[in-house]
Amino acid sequence: MTPPAALQAMATDQWERREALEQLVAAQQRRLFLIALSIVRDPSEAEDAVQESFLLAWRKWDAVRDEAKRQQWLTTICVRHCLRRRRSLLRWRLADPDTTTAAAEHARFQGRLVDLDRAQAKLSRQQRAALVLSYQYGYSADQCAELMGLAPGTVRSHLARALATLRREMSDD
Repeated sequence: MTPPAALQAMATDQWERREALEQLVAAQQRRLFLIALSIVRDPSEAEDAVQESFLLAWRKWDAVRDEAKRQQWLTTICVRHCLRRRRSLLRWRLADPDTTTAAAEHARFQGRLVDLDRAQAKLSRQQRAALVLSYQYGYSADQCAELMGLAPGTVRSHLARALATLRREMSDD
């Protein structure tokens, strides 16, 4: 039988964990949603991915003792979860041809192709994640590699290929 003092300490610890996670969620939810959206490319899937990332973080909360590293840790959880989720979504959509959506018509502005979203759709999930994390959120290639669970050279290759694809898709040729 657990003494009442031990039960009180456990309850206090759980309360403190909950408060800390709620503060982190409040501060990071929008940013993580935008990162997730850029990877999975579907708002409802991005919302689900962020919520599942928070659940994973709650379950592994004690794995990170340094409070200063919790934001990076949560971002890593979200990015890796979104990459796995995107892979499974692609498999599901390829298996069921009725769920595929036709690409939108090219949008033109004064005769020039400007549909960046369509060009980004040509990127792999890892290229898109590396591109967004690097150029939109300012992470270095080494930081992107850590977030994505890849080698820094692999992330640099993904970035180079992503930029080459965007240049090719957005060119006037």
